[in-house]
This record gives sequence, C-alpha cells and structure tokens, in this order.
Amino acid sequence: MSNQGLDEALDALARHGVDDPAVLRDLLEAVLVVGQGLELDEALQRIVEVASAVVDARYGALGVRGPDGGLSAFVYTGISESQRARMVHLPVGRGVLGLLIEQPQVLRIPALSKHPASVGFPAGHPPMNTFLGAPIIVRGSVFGSIYLTEKRRPARSASDGGKQSALEFGEVDETLVAVLAVAAGIAVDNARLFESARTRHRWMQVIARRGSEPLAGIALDDTLSRLCEDVAELTDGVDAFILTGDPGPVEVAGHTGRAVTAGDMSLPPTDIHMVRPAVDLPSELVRGGAQWATVQPLQRAAGVFGCIVITHHERPRWDGEDASGLAGVAEVASLAVAYAEQQQVARDLEVLEDRHRIARDLHDHVIQRLFAIGMSVQTMLATQPSGDGADTPAVQSATTARLEQVIADLDRTIAQIRTSIFDLQTVPGHHDTATLRRRVLDIVSELAVRAPIAPGVAFAGPVDTVVPEVLGPHIDAVLREGLSNALRHAKAEHIDVSVSAADEVLTVQISDDGAGIGSDVVYRGLDNLTRRAEECDGVFSVVTRPGAGTTLTWSVPLTG
Repeated sequence: MSNQGLDEALDALARHGVDDPAVLRDLLEAVLVVGQGLELDEALQRIVEVASAVVDARYGALGVRGPDGGLSAFVYTGISESQRARMVHLPVGRGVLGLLIEQPQVLRIPALSKHPASVGFPAGHPPMNTFLGAPIIVRGSVFGSIYLTEKRRPARSASDGGKQSALEFGEVDETLVAVLAVAAGIAVDNARLFESARTRHRWMQVIARRGSEPLAGIALDDTLSRLCEDVAELTDGVDAFILTGDPGPVEVAGHTGRAVTAGDMSLPPTDIHMVRPAVDLPSELVRGGAQWATVQPLQRAAGVFGCIVITHHERPRWDGEDASGLAGVAEVASLAVAYAEQQQVARDLEVLEDRHRIARDLHDHVIQRLFAIGMSVQTMLATQPSGDGADTPAVQSATTARLEQVIADLDRTIAQIRTSIFDLQTVPGHHDTATLRRRVLDIVSELAVRAPIAPGVAFAGPVDTVVPEVLGPHIDAVLREGLSNALRHAKAEHIDVSVSAADEVLTVQISDDGAGIGSDVVYRGLDNLTRRAEECDGVFSVVTRPGAGTTLTWSVPLTG
C-alpha cells in the first residue's frame, strides 16, 4: 500500500484521540515486528500473530487471494491442534471472508451470525462472534486479508470518552488493524521481491552450472539427467524428463529416478509452455502418484524438436520468475543437444578425413604395386617357352595354371581393396546411404555382425550409377537370403559376395567353400529368389557341390 494509505491510517488514529504513548509504542513495535525478515511464509504468520496481539483478539488468520478468487493459502493463530483436528477443512474464502476480497476495505462486525454475507463455519470450527477484517494491498492489488475474531478485553473507544466498551472491536481497533494492514502490505511486497530474487538466483545457478558442462566435456546424457534433477527440485516435481525426437523416434535424453524406455512414445503436441493433466501423457512418464504435468518445448532453428516434462502431485502455479527460469533451462538443454550433435559431426569428419588418407595411400601405393605385380606375371605367362626347354608339357601346364591362379587372386585382391577404400571413405548411417555399394556393405555387416567369418565383398562396373532403384528391394532379398544361408548352414571358411554391372546385366553372386546343399533340402527361400529374377526378366541359378561349396548367381538385365 502507498504512503498515502499509511498517512490516512495515522490521521484516523489522531481523530480517534489515540495519543496514549503506550498504545503508540505498542503499535510502532508491532509495525517493526511485521517488517522483520524476508521469508514470505514466516512474514504471513508473524502478521497474524502481531495483529491478534495488538487488538487483543482470541483468533487471527490471514487468507491469501488465489487466482480463482478464493483463498490459495490460509495461516492462523489461536486454534489449537485438537480444534484443528476436529475441523473438516479450513475456510475457503466464502461469506464474510469473500466479501473482504470483493470489497477491499476495513470491516468491523459485532455479530457474525447476523451479517447478511455470513454463510456459517465449516464443521468442527470453533464458535466466533465479533469480527474485524482488513485487506492487505500490495502494489495496488489485493494480496489477501487479515481476519480477527473474538475480542478478549473491552476496547478503548474515543466515542465514549475513553471508557471501556463491551467485548467488541472498537473504532481504535479498526484503525490499528488498518495501520498494520499497511505495514503488512509493505512486508509482503518486500518478501515477495526477495523470494523472486532468490528464485531467479537459483534458476541462474542451474543455467550457469549445467550450461558450462558440455564445454567441459561432460557427456550429454549426464548433463541432461542432472538438469532434470535440478528442475524437479526447484519446482517440487515428482519427476522431470527431457524428450527429443522430432523428427525421428522419441528418445528419453534425460530423466530423474530410474530409466524410462521410450518404446512407441510420442511427444506431447505443444509448442508453448503448458500445464495439463498427467493422464494426457504417456503412461511411462507418470510415476509416484503424479496428477499434473508441465510441458516446456525445446526449440532450435528448424522448430520444436523435443520438450521438458515435469510431473507434479498438485497443479503447479508458474509465476514470472519460475516460468522464465524454466524457459532458460530449455534453452540450455537445446544448446547442449545441438552442441553434442555438432561434436558428433566433427568427430565423423575427423574419422572420414583419417580414412580418406588411408584410402588414398591404399590406392596410390598398394593397388599400384599389385597392378605392377599382375602385369609382370602376365608378361611372364606370355613369354613362357613353348615346350623346347627342359620343362615337360605337364610342368609347363601346371606352371601356367598357377600363374593364372595368381593373376585371378590379384584381381580379387584389387577388387577387395577397392571395396575397402569405398568403405573407408563413408560412414554407415551418415553418408551415401542411398548408393548401392553402401547398401550392400551395410547388409553384409548387419548379417555378419556375430558370424565367425567376415564375408568378402567385391564390386565391378558402375554399380552406383547404372542400377535402377527398382532393383534395390530385389538385391536386398538376394543378399539376405543367400548370405544368411551361407553363414548359418555352409560351415564355410570363406564366403564371397560379388556385385557387378557389365554388358547391361546386373549380377549378384554369393559363393562359399562350405559343405554344399544337400539333395534333401527344400528350396523355399531360393524359390523366392527365382520368382524375383523372373519378375525382372532375369535368371537365378544354384551350383552346389557336396563338400566343395555353393555358388548362387542372380542376374537381371539393366534395361527393360
């Protein structure tokens, strides 16, 4: 309340002839006591106790006005624990109490039951007759009201010449409580400012502490989970979660308590701060009897990509400082996620750069040397004596066969190294996932991840440019069926996968040196590959030799 209100109250004291130094001293002490301390809850209780003592009331209470017009808080004095235990509930702001909120002015009633606004007391409430109430005004708005009942000693009244009146609140009491209400308004305002500053400080501490963790190298999961713990503590939440996944599947990036599995969870549909019933959330997030949830979106340049979810037992009230603090925490979480993503991109680039260097060395040195060896062997083969030397025709034939085998092995080795070079220059799941080479390599890696042997993969021809996309699902099926059979049943020491595009024909071949396919085996899966080949006007063949391995060949034309 303004200084003007205080001046009016003091003038009223003078008009009522209250010039007794003892009364004024008691009033001054009461005002000073009301203004002590900065804790709001303690200030409210202190105001009630001081006001009751100044006007000598048996019972005193202070109701805080809620956003719905009722009372959001009610502190009292004079009622014992046993009396409180017999009461069904505390007053909620109806009747005379509500009248003080609707018409904020000092109200003095000699008999409560006879007042037209009276609605009675809650069951178990102690009987009360005389009443004195005053509104507490903070910055022009009604914060709440002081309620005093049951005068214990006769009041001194100016109208009766200073004689003692009946056990009712008098005009002097009315003026005294008006002065105290002014002092209470100032004390509440100071306490609220202090509480606001302290709340702001707490949020800033969290933002500063967690905001620096990504730069210190702390893992993103640890930072976000600690952030959830801080938010739950600051807001009296049951749990706090950080969800990400737009676009993409939802992921629980941070949480309090035990871990939560996202499963088929979807993000709450909101792009603004919102409080909603907990039943609107995925059931995995509602624990510990939570009834309400606050959803704060996480945003980046592309829009909302996640949210912070805080669950509560009771519906939370978000004032300006708490709402701003939560928004700041959301910014920190968003920046931490973005920073982690950028760091991952940087690490991938470092890996690619290192792999590119290795691939370049392989191409510039190893392959060139293999080419040179192969050419030398071919030259030796071409210049080999025709039979007039010391070697017999059988020896020459064997030598020729060995040299041809060496040349074939060199060609396969060069193809394998070229495939390895391509694999080094890309990172699965990040780059070139649409190319046929990458697709084949990913399928082979997936199927062989727990196999005792690693299949070799070779490519020939421009497979990434001439193979139409419509053949992609068929190639996947051929690789999965043929390679999984070889890995599970062939008992082979070597498995080779070859994909070639030459003479307008795509050929996928899977060969092994295993046990072969028995005559009693039913070709269900392989029959499917035959039908796929026929759909594409191609052919599928199986060449198997018991104890000598199996070769699957799937060939289709590249042009219709």
